[in-house]
Amino acid sequence: MRAAELKERPGFALMKQTDIQSIYYMQMPRWLFFDPRYCEMSLDAKVTYTFLLNRFQLSRRKGWINDNGEVFVIFPRRELAKELRICEKRVTAAFKALVALQLVWEKRCGLGDANQIYLAKVEPIDDQNYSCAPFEDECGSRTADSAVLEEHNPRFCNGGYDGSETAVSEVQEQPILPPSNKEKRNKELSKKEVSQSVNADGRADDDEKELMGILNACELFYFPPETAKVFENAIERLYYADSFRIGSSLLPKARIRRRLRQLDNIVLQEAEAKLTANTGQRIVNSTAYVMATIFNCISEAESDLMVDPYLNSLRSP
Repeated sequence: MRAAELKERPGFALMKQTDIQSIYYMQMPRWLFFDPRYCEMSLDAKVTYTFLLNRFQLSRRKGWINDNGEVFVIFPRRELAKELRICEKRVTAAFKALVALQLVWEKRCGLGDANQIYLAKVEPIDDQNYSCAPFEDECGSRTADSAVLEEHNPRFCNGGYDGSETAVSEVQEQPILPPSNKEKRNKELSKKEVSQSVNADGRADDDEKELMGILNACELFYFPPETAKVFENAIERLYYADSFRIGSSLLPKARIRRRLRQLDNIVLQEAEAKLTANTGQRIVNSTAYVMATIFNCISEAESDLMVDPYLNSLRSP
């Protein structure tokens, strides 16, 4: 669509096509709005659930699970109200709505101990009459960016992900440029390295399944298509590498893969923020730089949990 002529301008700067968003964002499930069971919930309840869902990722990494492997979340109402910038009474009302709709379940742990909150595993019910940009275009089909991402990644096609996950969070409308000669050479080299690694190990099927599981945990559809492709290429190279050098240490394949199993969307958000923050350093080997950044962010995620003020306050007697 052609932009209308701006004869007047606001007194603040407007975002341009070249602006890249590297800020943190909450992952709000789209089914909170299209599933007829939950669409009538208040915005307080939907945002509260979104904060709980994002805290779920932290708990999962921390290993807060019961004997059945179910993850629990620690998020006292007072702390949640403070983060949401609303009163505790509104948070309590939101919790009541979530409990009534069987989206959360709380285990009371006694006097002085915070309740352990479990999130329900939701199987969304799609509403064919619901449409919302940027998930659908004017014709009711997928967005161009979403289609491009699925075309280059077979696991994004129907059956690869369930309807509980949103599409690309931010639509980049600039045209996708054809790959440069350097990108083509890197792609050919990557295919060659992967082929050699698979043939040498003789475990192509098992390796591919594990790699797909790692990529699924990364939820690449939350990133713009070009960013998702960069991350996928870097993760694939890390996974099939026989070794990887970090500083003066040369890590073997088994150690690399063990770390990659801890990779998720939150860690990749950290990596994206670090990569896009580079404004002065000239990177000679961009792929190796992305690989090293991702790998370092996995390690930093573990140390961040140890020094997190909120988690440490829960550990204190």
